[in-house]
Amino acid sequence: MVTELLGRAKVKLACIALAFAGLACLGEWAAADPGLVSQSGLPVTVKPTANEPGLPQFTYPTGVPSATGAGTGTSGDGSGTAGSGSGTTGSGGSASNLPPNATLDQVAQQDYIQTAAAAAGVTPAALAATCMAESNCQNVGAANGSTASGEFQMINSTYTAMINEFAANNPDIPVDTSLAGKMDPINEAYAAAQYLADGVAALQNNGDANPTNSDLRAYYQFGGGAGPKVALAPDSANLEGLVNLTPSQMAANGITATTTVGQWRQTYANQVGAVANQAVGV
Repeated sequence: MVTELLGRAKVKLACIALAFAGLACLGEWAAADPGLVSQSGLPVTVKPTANEPGLPQFTYPTGVPSATGAGTGTSGDGSGTAGSGSGTTGSGGSASNLPPNATLDQVAQQDYIQTAAAAAGVTPAALAATCMAESNCQNVGAANGSTASGEFQMINSTYTAMINEFAANNPDIPVDTSLAGKMDPINEAYAAAQYLADGVAALQNNGDANPTNSDLRAYYQFGGGAGPKVALAPDSANLEGLVNLTPSQMAANGITATTTVGQWRQTYANQVGAVANQAVGV
């Protein structure tokens, strides 16, 4: 009995020592009772911890960040003005504002050319080609001994007849029919367009079924009598024998005794380009 008590005392002292170490003691019950022993829960595990130092202090830069890199410079600048045609119907106005050395296409796009051509029933190219051939579309005054003046270089008698015919055919278009209005390019364009329309009809009546601008040029330059003859003549024909011009008139028009119709046509084509061979249309 004494021995058993001493044994239990030793086990208890051992358990106390283990308890201080944080360990469970089963020895007592095992020594006291050889039966099965159940542990009530897992032993408590001590987890060492340490204070976390945390993130270092960070100061964000001030100001607005730029999403893209910036570069400085100047963009190319192109400036210019487009040719425009403006004016009012009547006398004393300037019909166009053509750039220097204007092309035939630029002339044909002018408002007063478009209006006159449409009203008379000819193409703008035909009217523009006449303007280019006569004066390079410059509103020039009459030379000594002649009444031919303006962009289309019409003489007074022809202008008067044509401007009145145009006005009669187009009562909805205000027209200055006086001779004073001749130096207004708008009025003269009306008269010239009417003359071209009459020329187409005359050429067709003489057997030129589909006149070209070159054919119409012959009518405008040489008149209703000789014009159709030149238009229908072959290139090899002598021009002097077809036109009724004095020697001084021949010289003024750049025609010599040996000039052929083909040479005259080429001179006109050199002035106006490919439009010379295009049909004028009505």
